Amino acid sequence: MSKIEVEYKQVDIKSLLDFCIVFIQNEEKMYGPVYTRLVKKYAVEFVAKRLGEEPPEGSDEWDWPQVKEYLEKNLVRYPYIFNAIVYAGAKTEITLQGKTGTSRIAAAKVAKQLNVGQHSEALNLAQAWKQTVDAFVTFKVMPPDTSYSIEDENTIKIIVDNCPFKDSCDAFIAENITRFGGGYICGIGQSLSYNIRDQIIADCDFAVQEFSNPKCTVRIVKIP
Repeated sequence: MSKIEVEYKQVDIKSLLDFCIVFIQNEEKMYGPVYTRLVKKYAVEFVAKRLGEEPPEGSDEWDWPQVKEYLEKNLVRYPYIFNAIVYAGAKTEITLQGKTGTSRIAAAKVAKQLNVGQHSEALNLAQAWKQTVDAFVTFKVMPPDTSYSIEDENTIKIIVDNCPFKDSCDAFIAENITRFGGGYICGIGQSLSYNIRDQIIADCDFAVQEFSNPKCTVRIVKIP
């Protein structure tokens, strides 16, 4: 396994939160206002539960500036606050359309808000992987304790220790929010595989082999 070298100790939480919110706002164009209303509701409920509190009175009617203010206000008490948006995006999509193949999570689309996929087309999985990692590291959204190995021309294995997306994954498991056909949702795995797929112009998927025991093991696979 090769360790991904980064110069930071944690992801850029405020920037990641901003990108997640921008994505959610863009998704409203497809789903309509009900989508955003549910995401805001689920995000506030997620944070309140983590803090052992009830959601603030009237929060169901908050606009985005109010939601963002609430999230940022609680960053000290709950540092990985962006998990609230990751969780809320997935739960909302499943609520609106069921466990379909198009169900996604906000974190999986952070790359598009960063324009990560707007570079030249990669020739193969290994090249796409390198380009993706470089971009994620530049924007400080790659978990700092990540190692990988290129197993073959179609498979990359990654191991993440202390993943910052773990809280949303825990919530998915607790509420039985799964991928189409079953299996764990993985924020970083899906984000990486989506970006790689855009580069190699071929289908790419991920599978969680081990979840937080104590590390997460995920394989990203190019589908021939």
